Order: sequence, then structure tokens, then C-alpha cells
Amino acid sequence: MADVTLRDVRKSFGGLEIIHGVDLDIKDNEFTVFVGPSGCGKSTLLRLIAGLEDITSGEMTIDGVRVNDLPPKERGISMVFQSYALYPHMTVYDNMAFGLKLANSGKDAIDAKVREAARILQIENLLTRKPRELSGGQRQRVAIGRAIVREPKVFLFDEPLSNLDAALRVQMRIELAKLKEDLNATMVYVTHDQVEAMTLANKIVVLRAGHVEQVGSPLELYHHPRNLFVAGFIGSPKMNFIETAATGIDRDSATVQLPGGGTLTVPARSAGLAPGAPVTLGVRPEHLVAGDAQGGGGDAVMDGKVFVVERLGGETYCHVRTADGQSIVLRTGGEDTVRPGEQIRIGIPAGACHLFDRDGIALDRLERHPMADQEMPRHAHA
Repeated sequence: MADVTLRDVRKSFGGLEIIHGVDLDIKDNEFTVFVGPSGCGKSTLLRLIAGLEDITSGEMTIDGVRVNDLPPKERGISMVFQSYALYPHMTVYDNMAFGLKLANSGKDAIDAKVREAARILQIENLLTRKPRELSGGQRQRVAIGRAIVREPKVFLFDEPLSNLDAALRVQMRIELAKLKEDLNATMVYVTHDQVEAMTLANKIVVLRAGHVEQVGSPLELYHHPRNLFVAGFIGSPKMNFIETAATGIDRDSATVQLPGGGTLTVPARSAGLAPGAPVTLGVRPEHLVAGDAQGGGGDAVMDGKVFVVERLGGETYCHVRTADGQSIVLRTGGEDTVRPGEQIRIGIPAGACHLFDRDGIALDRLERHPMADQEMPRHAHA
């Protein structure tokens, strides 16, 4: 497989710049996910790697070779599209073999590669069928098989699960994680679904409006988001943001005002922050502690009124209005009996909180989270 390197890569359509000077290193055998909202440039960036769009300026290399001017077929890549792009008049076998036939591969070599890919994807019993006889998940496996048989240096996936229903997406996520381990391959994957990004990636690239906002492991982005945008995009439900002000500053902490009059001292590198400066307090729903009107856990508490309750069986999401009218969400257990209209007291653990300055940039936390830099296994080998 191969490394992929981008240096100050830009893409313009006419006078409009879409990709703004991207620098990126994708390592050999890495599963890298481009994630971001619609229109952020993630698919355009993938198409630049594939050679389906020309780079306006900058430099790109694959396996150490400059590919700016190389056509897709000479880049050593295979791409899996959102729409599957299968030939409807061909069997599964012929769809998977088609690229190899165009490359004038020998008949025996083609047969061996197609049948091995079918074995890996568990579609050996489908080789004689036409695409119309397949389910959405089966069609996606065929599209992936067509990429596998070419034995590319880099696999590219453009939102391959977005056309599948929720249950199939979960199943295919598991299969893709296993496939990555089986193929020992470099993969670049585009999605707008941050759950896919968190569960599949070794490295996540968060994009907004053609700019790279942050690059890191899933748990690094979860525990150490660089700014408000990343903090709000990574994690489901999204992080709660409470607009407030710093009432006290120390070198290793900042004290902020809470809705309703309380205060909370958050451990953070607060150099450059002035007393009274506006800040945003961020805390994830799963880190808040629900109590009753008399008490709650955490280092500080604030009161609120529940206005919506979402019961998902194993967990409950409570939407709460704070004393100053801001809305937050907290996650509680599936057995929680809280009801809309009730007053609750919410405990806030200071160590789980994030602070962002007036420009939306995160203040550094005092300590790295122990899981932020760990490479977590996705799949156990049989």
C-alpha cells in the first residue's frame, strides 16, 4: 500500500476557491476519514486524490510519486461510489472482472482475483446474479469487490453507506472495519456521518468550507477539540455550549459564571484570558449528572426545567432550559422517570468541561486524556 501526501493543495472553479491550501499526511495502512457538513469540500478533496478533478495549485504524492498530472488509472487507486455504479446488464462476476479485462489481465488471474474478493466479502453465491437481483447491501459489497480485485495502493470511498437503511449501515460499518484489517490497506473515506467517522477511522480530518479544522484520532477529537466547530460536530448528541463570562483567572484554571448564579472552576491553560472576558463553557450530555431539586453530583450545580424527554430504551435524553433561557441536553439512564415540566438540578464535573475563548478557540486542558493518543483495535482476528 502507500502514503498519500498533500501540500498546500488548492482547488478553484472559475474565480471561486473551494479547497483552501490543504496540508495532509495519510500514512500507509491508515484508515482516514474526511468528515464535515454538506458543502465542506470533503468529496471534492477525495476527487482530487482520485484524479477526477484537477488540482489548481499545490502538490500531491501517492507512494512518493507526484501525481498532479497523472490520470486516475495511473495513480494506483480504486474508488467506491455512493451510487454503486454497477453495470446492470452484467453479472456480479463480470462487474468485478470488468476493470481487469480492460487492463488485459489473463483469464486465470482474473478468475482467481474475483473469487478471492468474493470470498472476503462473502458474496460467492451471488456471482451469477445481475445487480437488479441484489439488495442495497449486496450491491455495495460488489462495488467494494470491484475495487479489491484491482489491488490498488489506495482505496477511496465516497459516502458508500449513505443509500443504505439504518440497520444495513451498522452492518456494513462492521464489515468495513473487518475488511480494513483483512486487506491491510490504505483507505480514505468520505462521510457526513460522524458516527461512521468515529467507529471506522484511525485518523479523522474535519473539514469546514474547504479548510481543515483539525486532524487527529477519533478520541483525540472527542476529548481535545481544537475549536467550537469540531467540539460541536464530533459526538452525538453534540456538546452543550453555555455562553458565559470568566469571573476569575488563574494560571491553570478559569472560573466561570453558571446560569442561575453559581460558579464553576475549570482546569485549563487560561493565559491571555482576562477577567470578565466572554467564554463558552462546553460539556457533553453524557458527562452531566442529573439530580432532583435538592441535589446533584459534580463540582457545581445549576437548575433547569425539562421541556422535552426522549426515551430510547437503554438511555434517556433530557432537554433542559436553564435559568437564563439557554438549552442543554443531558443523558440519563433508560429507567429515569423524569417528565417534561419538572425542575431538575444538574451536576457539572469540572474535569469534563471545555472552555472556548471569544474566537471559539479551545483553551488547552491541563492534561491529555489517557485514551486520546491510543490506537484502539477495531476488530479481533479469528
